[in-house]
Amino acid sequence: MRRLLLVLGIISLILASATSLSATQLSVGGFAGLNLPVAMDDVKMGMAYGFKARIALMPSVGIEPNFMIASYGEGEAEVYDETYTRDGGEITSFGVDIVFGGISGKKGASFFVAGGIGSSKWSRDCIDDVTEMSFNLGVGMEYGVAEMISIELRAKAMVIPHDDGSYKNGMITGGLNYFFNLGGGE
Repeated sequence: MRRLLLVLGIISLILASATSLSATQLSVGGFAGLNLPVAMDDVKMGMAYGFKARIALMPSVGIEPNFMIASYGEGEAEVYDETYTRDGGEITSFGVDIVFGGISGKKGASFFVAGGIGSSKWSRDCIDDVTEMSFNLGVGMEYGVAEMISIELRAKAMVIPHDDGSYKNGMITGGLNYFFNLGGGE
């Protein structure tokens, strides 16, 4: 996991330094919403929340380092013909997404597509933790309510490959972003 975070950090720094500071825009934001397990019988719907930063490399391309915690509701598992209720657990994820679309921080609506990789850890009571590389892809809409402040809605799919298959989630989140101009750009 440390190696992945180091690689993601280096990629972020290289991409950020490849742009001129006068044109770079940074936003920070938080989000919260629903975590919807897909084809997973032993967990139920839960919550997802986190924060992110976005560095706009061009008006319609950016990188987005992020941190997220997603929980699952309790589920049932059948063991030797008996049904047991078990903890759904929690996923903690660090990652970097690439964002394509309107990400300028200006008033009005814009749409975007985002996809990326991360390191995700699923922790549950009485079960060994699972830490794997995760992948996600999603779409979103951002609406600038004022200059430099926007509201965001996002839907994404997250897949965590594992030895015996994969864990899949759908997430629907909403959030608030605040934009900063770096270096006196427009």
